[in-house]
Amino acid sequence: MRFRDKVRKPRRPVVVYEILPPRVKDGTLNSYAEKISSLLSQTHIDAINIPEVHDESGRGERPVKNLERAEAREFGKLLQDNVGIEAIVNRVTVHDKLEEQKQWIKQTFYDYDIENLILVGGESSKNKYSGPSVNETSEFITRDLNTGRFDFFCGGITIPSREIESERLLRKGSNGIEFFTTQVLYDSEKIKKMLKHYDDICKKNKVLPRRILLSFAPVSSKKNIDFLKWLGVEIPKETEKRLIEKDDEMTEESLQIATDILKDILNNNEKLGIKVPIGLNVEHIMSYNFQYSINMLQELSRIYREFCIKTSLYD
Repeated sequence: MRFRDKVRKPRRPVVVYEILPPRVKDGTLNSYAEKISSLLSQTHIDAINIPEVHDESGRGERPVKNLERAEAREFGKLLQDNVGIEAIVNRVTVHDKLEEQKQWIKQTFYDYDIENLILVGGESSKNKYSGPSVNETSEFITRDLNTGRFDFFCGGITIPSREIESERLLRKGSNGIEFFTTQVLYDSEKIKKMLKHYDDICKKNKVLPRRILLSFAPVSSKKNIDFLKWLGVEIPKETEKRLIEKDDEMTEESLQIATDILKDILNNNEKLGIKVPIGLNVEHIMSYNFQYSINMLQELSRIYREFCIKTSLYD
């Protein structure tokens, strides 16, 4: 079954692993492909999510040096061809003009045989960009490309802490976005509120809610925490203190926090009858956290799959 078919079936579990393209200095893509093969031998995943890395200097000084990385689409094609798993490539839409974006999108299909995209906006709505918004890009793909020879399946990003986020999800869904990934979660309160509001607004408008992939990542040092915060991840002060106090066992503590958050979200959905389909997106943030992220993926997947089996929300 294709990734898109799984996403469109609310009862079907959907688990995605997010990994950055390898750094150019690290050599060939093949060694990274071997990592993914190792991952697949340890647990089941439905697709590999590959971010597109930009400088993002507007966020201030970067806690971790930004090294040149391989082309995301080249890495994605290698995984599809050699490992046999579908790739999802992220594309920041706002940096290139619409005509250039059109060419990039068509090239992604023709040259790389990649059909799964996550469309990402700018780092701040206050900035002016030369390129199209996520809505403009997804509308072009849905109405101009997918009516012909192309067959793209588009996702987007959701930031639960943003105001009127559920209205954004509704609008993006009407423009062709079929699933969303959240920012990395280290708190459950705002995502629970957003899911409830999104469920309500979808019922009011008589539309089916899009699937939301909940994102999680382990941390193993204060530098990891600082980097997540630099990326815009909200980490409550008490949670950050809890992690730092467990310095020697920080990865284990971050797994426990992620487990608690996931259970809280799933229990809340069950209790309130929230019918928004849920999925998982686990990432490693730093390459040295790879095995930690696999441990997190395995544990969260177990909890999530048990929920999918038992719940009657999607009957």
